[in-house]
Amino acid sequence: MAAEWIKDILRLAMAVGLAGARAPMGGASMLTGGFAGGGIPGGGSLPPGADEFAAKQYPNEFAPDYNHMYKVVNIPGAPNFNQHGKADAATIREAGRMQTIKEHNDTLLKYIRPGMTPRQMRDALNRGAEEEKRLPQFWNESKSRRPFSVSSSAVAGIRLTPDARIEVAWASKPNQWYTFKQYEDTQKASLAAQELLQADSIGRAVMPYQRNGKLLNFKDPSSVTWWNRKNYDAAFAK
Repeated sequence: MAAEWIKDILRLAMAVGLAGARAPMGGASMLTGGFAGGGIPGGGSLPPGADEFAAKQYPNEFAPDYNHMYKVVNIPGAPNFNQHGKADAATIREAGRMQTIKEHNDTLLKYIRPGMTPRQMRDALNRGAEEEKRLPQFWNESKSRRPFSVSSSAVAGIRLTPDARIEVAWASKPNQWYTFKQYEDTQKASLAAQELLQADSIGRAVMPYQRNGKLLNFKDPSSVTWWNRKNYDAAFAK
């Protein structure tokens, strides 16, 4: 009978999206905090089968769309210096990144306690799942949980890819995406994206500092190209 109720809970978990992401990207996305081999928030051990709900790695897929897309409002003409991003600065600080594994698992497993009956554990998992949905930071969704936008006269799109890279589309070529360096996992990549979203000028921040292997000359590189320099990947240079 024990095996049957564990199977029931696993089916429930799959239905509400608690099974976590699939195989890690090159072994680099394994668990780094929070749940660690049997513990639960507040101490104690997990009941049999409960560890199936804890994410062991960061998501390497998003839903319902393939990439996690950030809303960029392209405003042609004179530079607007990310007016939308400044207006939504508080939301971007809170919701512009992915949850850490610790945040994710601590919330999902928050109400689980040792010695629970199958029904109690099912209810606890449901409560944790509902609370996780209320976290402002996203997990495996292809859109942010709380609405915000950034604006640029030069950039038309910013997205986070399942292989932990940031891609940017210029307004002059909105259907061509420029790919930047790969991070250890999608959560770390989301922090790099969040940094770009908070830039005073997204176009200036992402402006190339070299072309065809040659450095471009800027009088003040600290205010121009700074994000590009940190995230440049020569393998994807065009």
